Amino acid sequence: MRNYVYITFVLVLSVVLSACSNNDEKVTLYSHNTQEEMQTFVDALKADTGIEAEFLTMSSEEIWSRIKAEKPNVGASAQWGMLHSLAFLADQEDLLEPYDSPEWEDVPEQFKDPEGKWYGWSFWFNILAVNTDLLEELGLDKPTSWEDLIDPQYKGEIVMPNPGNSGTGFLIVSTLIQLLGEEEAWAYLTELDKNVALYTQSGTQPAQMAAQGEFAISITWDQAAFDRADEGYPIEAIVPEEGVGFDLDVAWIYKDAKNMEQAKKVIDYIGSEKGMQAAGKHRSMVTKPGVEGAIDFEPNLIDYDAVWAAENRDRIMDKWSETFDK
Repeated sequence: MRNYVYITFVLVLSVVLSACSNNDEKVTLYSHNTQEEMQTFVDALKADTGIEAEFLTMSSEEIWSRIKAEKPNVGASAQWGMLHSLAFLADQEDLLEPYDSPEWEDVPEQFKDPEGKWYGWSFWFNILAVNTDLLEELGLDKPTSWEDLIDPQYKGEIVMPNPGNSGTGFLIVSTLIQLLGEEEAWAYLTELDKNVALYTQSGTQPAQMAAQGEFAISITWDQAAFDRADEGYPIEAIVPEEGVGFDLDVAWIYKDAKNMEQAKKVIDYIGSEKGMQAAGKHRSMVTKPGVEGAIDFEPNLIDYDAVWAAENRDRIMDKWSETFDK
């Protein structure tokens, strides 16, 4: 009987140690990508490289708050998807591990940190996603500009992400400030607020709500609009004629990452031909020359200054909260 118990204990211990060992081989990632998008990326990663990844997705602001709370021992080995401006702040917090990845050699210099602390793999930009059926039903004009959105006819029919929670929302506000100047932008946002029925927690949620007919107009990000249109919803994506801000979506390795070698392989994969092709199926534009994104037109992008956005982020967020988060 004792021998049987001993053998059983050894077998159980072996299973537990094996499970722990397998878990240690997995790389843990944080991301502001959607759950569905990130799942396709890690599935492609495993299929192409054999690397298994676990991931946690939240909005940019939620992830950033978590990172700051966990530092210096961040709970992930790498970040796959984050605002460019937050890469600068993460560097200031000494959270990034330099890595010179050979897969990124042909990516233009403006899309990567010279010390290899962060790598920009795709672009995304603000866009309007309007429900054309609902516009017709309500007798509303189709908006084509930022200026149109403050027309009183749209009162209660606009939904947009809250800049306090969403990177998409922050991009909207910082874009308008760079387009219009500080004073005029805050005056514009005050007028826009009169027409906004709801500020959401995520940048994708407005597009989904417009697609489902809850609101006629959403301010969102490009792929959220294009995906709903592809799914058959009566959604039309509109780039405001004044232009839109864009963000370089970045990846990085955390300093003293638990699985450093696996994290480096993830960065290699993101910058590889296969990694960029996988991204190009879900993102409008990717940064590797010769790899096409998901759209076949050139959006009207402003000369968005991500460094300025990072330097002024706290001030902008504070003013937004004081003015609109009531």
